[in-house]
Amino acid sequence: MVKGSRINRPFKCACLLLCLISIAISGCSVKLNQARKDFYSGRINQASTALSNPEDVSSTDHLLYYMEKGAILHHAGDYPGSIDLLLNAAALISEQEMISAGQQAASLVTSEWMTDYKGEYAERLLVHTYLMMNFLMTGNHESALVEAKQALEVYTDYPEACSADYFTRALIAHCFEALNEINGAYIEYKKLAKLMGDPAPVARKLCELAGRLGFYDDVAHYKQFIPESELKRSDRKAGELIVFVSQGKSPVKIPHNIVLPPSIRFSFSTYESRGGYLPSPTVGPLSQAGPSDSITTDVGEVLKASLNERLVAVIAKETARVVAKEAIAHNMNDDNVEILVRILFFLMEVPDTRCWETLPAYMSMIRVPLSSGENQIRLNSMGQNVEIPLIDVRPGNGRFYHYYSVRNGIGSFSSKGDSRAGN
Repeated sequence: MVKGSRINRPFKCACLLLCLISIAISGCSVKLNQARKDFYSGRINQASTALSNPEDVSSTDHLLYYMEKGAILHHAGDYPGSIDLLLNAAALISEQEMISAGQQAASLVTSEWMTDYKGEYAERLLVHTYLMMNFLMTGNHESALVEAKQALEVYTDYPEACSADYFTRALIAHCFEALNEINGAYIEYKKLAKLMGDPAPVARKLCELAGRLGFYDDVAHYKQFIPESELKRSDRKAGELIVFVSQGKSPVKIPHNIVLPPSIRFSFSTYESRGGYLPSPTVGPLSQAGPSDSITTDVGEVLKASLNERLVAVIAKETARVVAKEAIAHNMNDDNVEILVRILFFLMEVPDTRCWETLPAYMSMIRVPLSSGENQIRLNSMGQNVEIPLIDVRPGNGRFYHYYSVRNGIGSFSSKGDSRAGN
């Protein structure tokens, strides 16, 4: 009887742990995957409905719920709804900085699926990116600048992982500029020029701001990156159109395993692209408007850099998990029980492939100077020509925002642009 209880107790505990991890994984995937499928099929309303409240997903995946649904509503043009969800995401990220010791202990003998999903560093940054766009599209420039400053903190904490996100850096600079904080804007544009290695996409902006700040040597420096034909233009812009463009699907995480005899299994994940290279969107032909500038972020490259920065921590955690499982299995008093425990531990080692899947493959910001009067703009993205609603520039309404998204060849355009006097 004693021997039987020794066999049953650890076996039952191991089975219970395996059931828990299976439930956690399946609970995450069903609702989220349905919403993602609907989203990329162009069924935005169904995608939103599939995630009606946070309880639709596992408690460990609430951050994914807020990020996924926040992005879905953003692409649907429901900017206030997206703001509410992504503010919850930002608040949850802050709360998760207080690590749950219980979760971490449980994950040492089960899987990372048992822990709260905290988001890759790049994903944390992109929460603020979407919030900035949402606030700009609704005309709330003050709140956009608040998010810009929080995004800067993420850049400071994870400089290597996030340095190639040029789109977000350009958005931050614009948020400063929109509230006439030109010194802050100038600093961010200079950082962006250095990071890109080519100042041309922000040269006009740097010349303009440097002139206003009295940095005439800088004006002369950045003028060399502006074509001579444009320097000779005598017309002066009366307004500016800013278009945010999302293209394609971001990469997703896929599982990998390394197996060592007799029953040691290391698991990890990497990002895999879901599409090939997409050319940057262009603007033209234009009526009355001047030459445009475009800045693009390869979201996949930033996500991969973010995961790679965590690689040392991932390896350390996997090593600790293997050691813990080996110690438990080795201390079984019965050979048969040890074999069962090893098998169950082997099956429990499931790579964590959770990620924010409704992100685009590329994010671009296009700035187009506008002339006084009517301006007709045509955007080309992934082979599609889109006519932006006619823009009539009058005194006092010189800045306009529009948003366009293309997923699987399906384009959606938001005309909820905000206008604000240019500086």
